[in-house]
Amino acid sequence: MIKQLFMLPVLLLALFVLLIACGEGEDDEIIHADADGFILMVDDEEIYRQFQGTETGGISLKVGDELDVHVVFIDHDSNEISFEALVGEDDHGEEEDDDQGHDEDEGFGLALSEYDSSIIEIHLPEDHEDEDEGEEEHHDEELTFEVIGLRAGQTGIKLQLLHGGHADFTAALPIPVTVSP
Repeated sequence: MIKQLFMLPVLLLALFVLLIACGEGEDDEIIHADADGFILMVDDEEIYRQFQGTETGGISLKVGDELDVHVVFIDHDSNEISFEALVGEDDHGEEEDDDQGHDEDEGFGLALSEYDSSIIEIHLPEDHEDEDEGEEEHHDEELTFEVIGLRAGQTGIKLQLLHGGHADFTAALPIPVTVSP
């Protein structure tokens, strides 16, 4: 009986803390891309799709070829995610800060890593390359990258969608890349 009386205030306190910690007002909304997959496009044609752990296609190019690849992120219904709609403006036309302390004008960006840099070279607009890891990051509303075939072979690319210094989405599978002679 005493044990039950002790447990009631502990449970009520835990419930109170949970409600306060998880409560979000309308102004405290966290801006994240709720992506379930992505599509890679070259010249307005789909070359690769990854959706909820399944994939079709891949990147194929010849040694010396350069491909400009556009990335389109999709939601759970395979609809394109509009990043402009996610990054809202307040009533005064000013960019808003989210509750994690970063400006929404930081935008969304790509990180591409874990590929064999002897087979392909990747360039992002206004590259910020970490030479120790072979990782590149880019922040822009137009999510694109360029792939250059260096030598024949196969590799894979890990793709992440970044926002505010963290990944909002990480591809479940590496993007397959084949470079032919």
